[in-house]
Amino acid sequence: MNLKCINRGIKSEICILEDWLDVIQDKIDNYNFKEDSVLAVKTPLIHRIALKILGFKTLGSTRNGFIIGYAGSEDTSKTILLELTSRDYYSLYSKKLPRLIALPLSEPERTLIYVGVGASGVVVNVLAAEITYRALKEALGLIVNTIASATGFEVSVLSNFTLNETITFRNTGLEKTWRKILERFFKYHVASLASLACQVSMANILPFLFKTPFWLGQFTGVLLGFIVNFILGYIYTWSRHRI
Repeated sequence: MNLKCINRGIKSEICILEDWLDVIQDKIDNYNFKEDSVLAVKTPLIHRIALKILGFKTLGSTRNGFIIGYAGSEDTSKTILLELTSRDYYSLYSKKLPRLIALPLSEPERTLIYVGVGASGVVVNVLAAEITYRALKEALGLIVNTIASATGFEVSVLSNFTLNETITFRNTGLEKTWRKILERFFKYHVASLASLACQVSMANILPFLFKTPFWLGQFTGVLLGFIVNFILGYIYTWSRHRI
């Protein structure tokens, strides 16, 4: 184990596993250690699993997290439980992963909300397209499908963008000027178009060139489109200033 020990001028040293030191340094700088203590970090289950998979060293486990150091002697029953923020998890994950993966992994609640907003967009898309189709099928004839589909797409983009602006990324330090909002809307629109292009392309290319079933091409397109939308939407549109 790579322990880094710091002499704080108290009766003994504070020793922390090196992987964790820079993350909790500011949390222990002003702490008054009056007796020997085990230092642990409180980690939700999803982070415990991720940190273990990524190979972060620990000195043991508690019911709520990991033991990552001690003040004085480690042979003590007193445990100090330290809270980690999403920014702390981002710093940890960035040691092992690219930042565009580390960021969403460090904030799983926000990531789930983003995915949920995307799922709601599917419903909005279908409803808007159906309403448009029924309203205009007599007037537009053969082109009504295209118009209805495009309308569903645009309405879902606007819905997703509004929800992500006001809920998903509301407390991430985004600039709220009209210029910046319109800039982000344009970026998200490009992300959504790129996602749609991936879906349609795979649904046609794979069955045509490789004779795969249509559903496999469509599924591959949806999966690839989701990845593209996630990178361009979650990262490039709303989180570039945080990585």
